[in-house]
Amino acid sequence: MAITSNRLFMSLAIFCSAFMLQTAHAEQATAPANITGNFFIQLPDVDRKALLERVTTLRSQLIQRKQALLQIIEDNTLDSGDTILTVILPGGLLYAGYKKASSAQAKNELASINADIEEFSADLMTLQPGSPAVAIAQLRPAR
Repeated sequence: MAITSNRLFMSLAIFCSAFMLQTAHAEQATAPANITGNFFIQLPDVDRKALLERVTTLRSQLIQRKQALLQIIEDNTLDSGDTILTVILPGGLLYAGYKKASSAQAKNELASINADIEEFSADLMTLQPGSPAVAIAQLRPAR
């Protein structure tokens, strides 16, 4: 029994230590630990054009998903025909509950996608090459 519990303990210890290790990526530059003065970080080069294309593609996919969700919400709204089916058919309440739950789930996902689309739009404005300079001026009241 003691040998089994020792093996179990060692297995758990190895398993936990494996999750606590930090993974290293090829792009990350490691800094020597014995430097006490200046600390340098080497960041990878970013291809702005490729990044811009990728963000544009992701935004387009989100817009397509938004259109699909709007169609799902439109299809799952209860109308007079669904009300009649709910009353007449056995299990009609289950049918209505399913349609309502499906519509609510689509609305929640739509809210999340709308927030993501706004975020990607802001990112696209930031990534645009040669974005116009912004001037801030303080208005003084007329005397």
